[in-house]
Amino acid sequence: MDTSKNYIKMCRKADEVQSHWEPKNGDYFYGTPEDFADEDLGKGVYRFFECDDEYYSIMPLSYDVKAKEFIDETDAVRLPTQDELQNMLDFELPIDIIKEFSNWCSDLKVAMLERLQTIEQLWLGFVMMKNYQKSWNGKDWGK
Repeated sequence: MDTSKNYIKMCRKADEVQSHWEPKNGDYFYGTPEDFADEDLGKGVYRFFECDDEYYSIMPLSYDVKAKEFIDETDAVRLPTQDELQNMLDFELPIDIIKEFSNWCSDLKVAMLERLQTIEQLWLGFVMMKNYQKSWNGKDWGK
């Protein structure tokens, strides 16, 4: 699982991915102290965890457990895993999306290959291109 600063930045800027986040136990996210009620939790990567005893839960303050949604803006950043990214794509057979991903990777320019350095970064780049016609310029997603 990519927890690099670059992947966090890419995910933070991918508004389309962030806006569709419906947290479930085990989801990775990046949080800052302002995101939590527990003062012992600092800036870092966490796994979303909701339990009956809220004392042990790890989730952003702005998440309403009963409504199962964010009730306020959050600085928490969803960090999708490779399988979550693949599930954001529409395909009939897994081999179809693998072929398309492979062709897309083969056509990438050197500059883009230098920007997308992990498998999650490559898959996020592919999702953003295929679903939203956006590419990563090193700072933001653009058309």
